[in-house]
Parts: sequence; C-alpha cells; structure tokens
Amino acid sequence: MQRRKLVQISVFVIRKSHFSSSIKSLTNLDVDVSVVDDDDPLYADVPKPRKDKSERKPYPTPMKELIRRAKEEKQLRKLQPCRVLEYPPDNGLLVPELVDVAHSVHRCRNSLLSGLSKIIHHVPVHRCRLCSEVHIGKEGHEIRTCTGPGSGSRSATHVWKRGRASDVVLFPKCFHLYDRAVKPRVIHDERFTVPKISAVLELCIQAGVDLEKFPSKRRSKPVYSIEGRIVDFEDVNGENSEVAVTSTSTLLQEDDFCKEEKKKSLKELSIETMESWFEMVSGVRKLMEKYKVWTCGYCPEIQVGPKGHKVRMCKATKHQMRDGMHAWQEATIDDVVGPNYVWHVRDPTDGSVLDNSLKRFYGKAPAVVEMCVQGGATVPDQYKSMMRLDVVYPQRDEVDLVA
Repeated sequence: MQRRKLVQISVFVIRKSHFSSSIKSLTNLDVDVSVVDDDDPLYADVPKPRKDKSERKPYPTPMKELIRRAKEEKQLRKLQPCRVLEYPPDNGLLVPELVDVAHSVHRCRNSLLSGLSKIIHHVPVHRCRLCSEVHIGKEGHEIRTCTGPGSGSRSATHVWKRGRASDVVLFPKCFHLYDRAVKPRVIHDERFTVPKISAVLELCIQAGVDLEKFPSKRRSKPVYSIEGRIVDFEDVNGENSEVAVTSTSTLLQEDDFCKEEKKKSLKELSIETMESWFEMVSGVRKLMEKYKVWTCGYCPEIQVGPKGHKVRMCKATKHQMRDGMHAWQEATIDDVVGPNYVWHVRDPTDGSVLDNSLKRFYGKAPAVVEMCVQGGATVPDQYKSMMRLDVVYPQRDEVDLVA
C-alpha cells in the first residue's frame, strides 16, 4: 500500500516538473504578441444606436474630473475676487494659432457643400418621407428600419423620395453670439430675434472668421472676472472695440476664384470633396479643444460658446422637471458634424437592392464617404472595417445555412 502511494507521488512530481519546464521553454520564445485596441479605427464596427433614448448621453469627461475643475474654479474666485483673465478665448481675445485653422475649416465647409451639390447629379440620394433614414444608390433599400409614424402597419418599411445635398451631411444649428465673453447666453425672450446658423460656421466665427452677415465683437484687451461675473472695461472707458466684418472686395475675390475653377471629372470631384470632409472634421476637433461647445444630454440641441443658452424648448425625456431647459454637457465631434451613417452599397452599377434578411452582412459608412466612394474615390483605411469589405454576401436561399 505504501509502495503504491510512493509511485503515485513520484509520477505526479515528474509530470509537474515536466509541465513547469515546458512553460519555461515557452516563455523563452520570442513571440510578437500584439494587443488589438478597441479604439483603433481600423477595427471599427458598424455604429449602433442608443438602446434607450430616454437615457442621458454619456459624458465625454468623467464626472469626478468635472467636479474637481468646479472646485478649483470656486477656490480661485475666493482667493482672487477681481482678476484679469489671462488665457484666450475666455478673456474675449482670439487664440492666435487657431485663426488659420478656422479659415481652413470655413473654406473646407464651402468646398464640401459645393462638391456635394455637383456629385448629387451623378450619384442619386434617397430619403425616407417619414423618418431621417438616408440611402445612397439607384434605388432605396428594403431594410426595415423605419421608425416614423405608421411604421408598424408597414412592417418598418421605408417610403423613399428624392434626397438633396443637405440630407447627406448634418450641420446642426445654434444661436449666433455677437459677444461671446460678456453676453454668452441667449435668454428665452430672444429666441426669435437672435439668428441661428450652423454650429460649424459659428465655431469658425468665434475662432476668427469675419463675415459681414454675422458680425462679431473683437477686443484688443482682455476682460475682467469680478466674483465670477465678466466685466469689460473697454466699454466703461468709452473705448470702441472693433466689429469684425469681411469686406466686399474679399467676397468678390472668392466669387471670381470659384468662377475660374475648371470643370473636373466625377472622380476628381469626389476625391477633392472627401479630402475637404476629412480636413474639416480634423479642424473642428482642433477648435473644440479651446472653444467650448455644448449639447443637450437628451436632445440634439447644440450651442457654441462659454455656456449653453436659456431657451426653454427641450421636449425630450424629463423636460417637465427642467421646465423645458436643456441639460447641457460637453459636446463631441459627432454632435457638431453629424456623420449620418448609411448602408454601404458594394456595387453601385448592379441593380440589386439591399435585402432585409442580409442586413447583418452589410456595412455602413458616413454618407459623405459613401457618396464619394460611389463617385470614384478610394475607400479610406479607417472605414474599411466598418464597411465590411471582407465579408462575402450569401444568397437569399443560403441565409439559413450561414452560422
């Protein structure tokens, strides 16, 4: 009996030593193991909508960080009740290194809209009559995702109509601020007198672009903060600040430049439009690092400026508890420039329509990218995975056989 136990113990020790030696030999191997990052755009999947629209949007900055910043600002007010704001744009001055970026964004936005208005004559765009769904192709798809009125009786089938260039890219509007430092908020009684313009355009104006139709106040000296309230002593001393406008000669030069442009092919126009899109999005990201942009946590309302407006027009979840006021939080790039994802059509020349039973095999892309790709531009690397170019579509009678 004792001999049998000794034999079992010796066999276990031998196996354990052999297993440990094999592990050591594996650890000594030079194997290149790379970890795939979920945030890598090369592995981005089709974006999914929020499951419950009654929930608040996620905060871009953690709440603990926001509380820490608020405490530091409150402590700074106690230590220095009256102080000069040093850093732009909070002190009413422009950020010098972002003025050229603002002009570039404004130029790319005009080039993007001009290119889309020309491409739409060659690449058809369809929009649902009852919801915000957009499809780019010869015919509308058959994927049942309609959420408009009466969608239940139609089995969520879309009712298509001819779309426009404004349906391809989404530019949400916000109130224009004449003086972003001293009067950063629009009250409820001013909702009909203050003009609303595109948030990208308002961001460019506040960053240094001067337009005659939408004037903005420019300062030469910084403003003061007295117990949290912004005071401009230039107005008190009678010094006139400059109101920035664009001269008519500059506008005429831009019009002459547009007229002198040569006629380009569809492929060249698509490539140029896609480059304008990426350059505009990159410039907006840079501007948003310094110039604050706010969005409502429950609805798509947006406002560019130090603070959100006080117009009571929110109709989303829990608006009764807030008396129609918006629940402002930091905005993301998707809130300022809506990507408007659409289904990807792999072969536009083929007359086949996207089938509802195969929707899990189809990919998506921003409407601008999809339109330019169908116009002849190459597929960007960051959207190849999202468009699912490596997926082989099964036939309709093979759907049940696919795992």
